[in-house]
Amino acid sequence: MTDKKHYKYALVGNDISYTRSPEIHKAIADVIGINVGFEVADVPADGFERCVERLIATCDGFFVTKPYKLSVKRFLSEARTGGGVNVVDCKSRVGYNTDGIGFIRAVDSNLTDWRNKVKSALVLGSGGAAYSVAEALVKAGKRVYVLNRTLMNAAKLCAAVGAELYVNQPAELVVNCTSLGANGEDALSALCVLPDFEYAYDLAYVRRTAFLNRCERTGARVCDGLPMLVYQAIEGVKLITNVDVDVEEVYKGVREILKN
Repeated sequence: MTDKKHYKYALVGNDISYTRSPEIHKAIADVIGINVGFEVADVPADGFERCVERLIATCDGFFVTKPYKLSVKRFLSEARTGGGVNVVDCKSRVGYNTDGIGFIRAVDSNLTDWRNKVKSALVLGSGGAAYSVAEALVKAGKRVYVLNRTLMNAAKLCAAVGAELYVNQPAELVVNCTSLGANGEDALSALCVLPDFEYAYDLAYVRRTAFLNRCERTGARVCDGLPMLVYQAIEGVKLITNVDVDVEEVYKGVREILKN
């Protein structure tokens, strides 16, 4: 029996005590047959640079979450994404973003038939996650609208990915990429949007949000952010380890572990 290869990962962000990343990465490691050490680096802005340099020197790779997906770029040799970076390969100092592919895989798995039924999608928010989701939807051939409380930020996102500003156009899919809902707020109410959608996805995963509850009450099929979190993590592990895995099989195995 050969020893399993060992990898060291980390997640860096601020105010991320809620994260499920350690258990998700342990589950991924168990499914694909590797050992993993995982650190959660919850650091304020004035400690971010020092933390990143330490992680690059000591880890095989690390994951990046709010609010550092854009600011981490200045420490890298290359960022292979126009938006925020959520995965860093420490050996090469190259950054990637797996949020977009993670989102599309999550919607394919949990809101089946959406590709045929959705012509237009509304993305709420304009941060790094919204960029990845909007870009992925545009690449999937959907017309994408963006709504954000700061109009200038929404316009910048639209220009970057080929989306349009939302002015009450009809859409079959709505995706909440804002922080609204994490503390109980209803993103649709806060942004004055009626819940007239066939599909609703919320990137939040810690608790069931008022946004999803309201959409579901009006007949929408809904999904929270956990599937996307798992998928983007699997895609990130592939980049860091160069281990070729069947993403869907790993996803099924991880979800079974997380149920128990």
